[in-house]
Amino acid sequence: MNVLIIGSGGREHALYLKISESRLAGNVYGAPGNAGFPDSRRIAINPLDFEAVGQIVTEKEIHLLVVGPEQPLVKGIRDYLSARHPGLKIFGPNAEGARLEGSKSFSAEFMEEAGIPAGKSSIAHNLAEALSFLENHSLPVVIKADGLAAGKGVSIHSDKKEAQDKLKEIFEDKKFGEAGNIVLLQEFLSGREASLFAICNGSEAILLPPAQDYKRARDNDQGENTGGMGSYCPGHHLTPGQMGYARSKIIEPVLQRFAYQGLLYVGLMVHGPNSEDISVVEFNSRFGDPETQVVLPMIEGDLLPYLLWSAGEDIVVPRMVAEGYEHVPVKPGAAVNVVLAGRGYPGEYATGFELQLELPEKTPAWIVHAGTKKVRDRVVASGGRVASVVSRGSTVAEARSQVYAAIDALKQSNNFDSLEYRSDIAANVSTL
Repeated sequence: MNVLIIGSGGREHALYLKISESRLAGNVYGAPGNAGFPDSRRIAINPLDFEAVGQIVTEKEIHLLVVGPEQPLVKGIRDYLSARHPGLKIFGPNAEGARLEGSKSFSAEFMEEAGIPAGKSSIAHNLAEALSFLENHSLPVVIKADGLAAGKGVSIHSDKKEAQDKLKEIFEDKKFGEAGNIVLLQEFLSGREASLFAICNGSEAILLPPAQDYKRARDNDQGENTGGMGSYCPGHHLTPGQMGYARSKIIEPVLQRFAYQGLLYVGLMVHGPNSEDISVVEFNSRFGDPETQVVLPMIEGDLLPYLLWSAGEDIVVPRMVAEGYEHVPVKPGAAVNVVLAGRGYPGEYATGFELQLELPEKTPAWIVHAGTKKVRDRVVASGGRVASVVSRGSTVAEARSQVYAAIDALKQSNNFDSLEYRSDIAANVSTL
């Protein structure tokens, strides 16, 4: 069968690499893809031009559409194409389900109504309302733009003046455009974050191994929030009991309310060792980036049947059972990735410089492209997060060592004056 992956980032290239391994896969295309996709498999269209996507579905005889980024889902690509291509299988929720990511106020109200553990939120529709809420809010306070902000719409403030300035920046300076028309002031949750993924088919959910990502731009979790600077899998601090609790108390209400199909990403805060010591930080309606780069290599066997199962195909998929939840079979060991970003990211960053993203033969690591494109047969940087270096090892420590050794090898053929990366990804778990 032919597969079309919508998107152009690291998540989409990671999906391409995993799906291409499947015995079920025919031609696997990326729209628009990046330089990691073969030239013959890149289709230069705008993922938000649903009519153009539909034309490609027909021309390339696509059986399964895999939607990578959030914007097409929130704007209703599933609804649009399902109505016009009834035989097409689509991996990703409809617009109603994608509102869990597309509107943080909608998500907060749903979680309160469903009794899902989460930080308490105040929803402000203008600056005056937000400043009023802030006066009586405990510190630190989490400020979130309501809409999509490329992973950069969340900030944490321990100083009231700093929080006031951020609110003015959002409402008056329109830092996030329409995404900041509504703002949440949310209770700060302490603990460690974990990313949990569930593949859902409308009534059932199968969990993938949890991951840990690193949002801050600089070592030791300093600097601005980014889309993610690295990750490792499995995230050892999320216990099996907590995964079972998340399945019954968080994911199940989503299935019941939305008949959710696709990938449900649950961003969790882990407060302690007990099953109930978790709270939801956010929902996303698609695979996370950079977590996808380490989660997919840890899945034992073929990913494609799970995507088809989620999209409504009558197909039997392998499942393992543990402590009240079902999960995919997982390989032993661990995977680690480190993101190479244009210097200055997430602010003003370099682009347009040439890249040599090929590792020496037999290197126990590989490259996942993200912000790259082909220009006259040369690979050049086109985005903030350029690529990920990924490795799998018997332990987190081994995988981490292999990743950083591969980065050192890349330095021999690249000008790293235009690139930067964190040197501490998975360092806190390097003994495992």
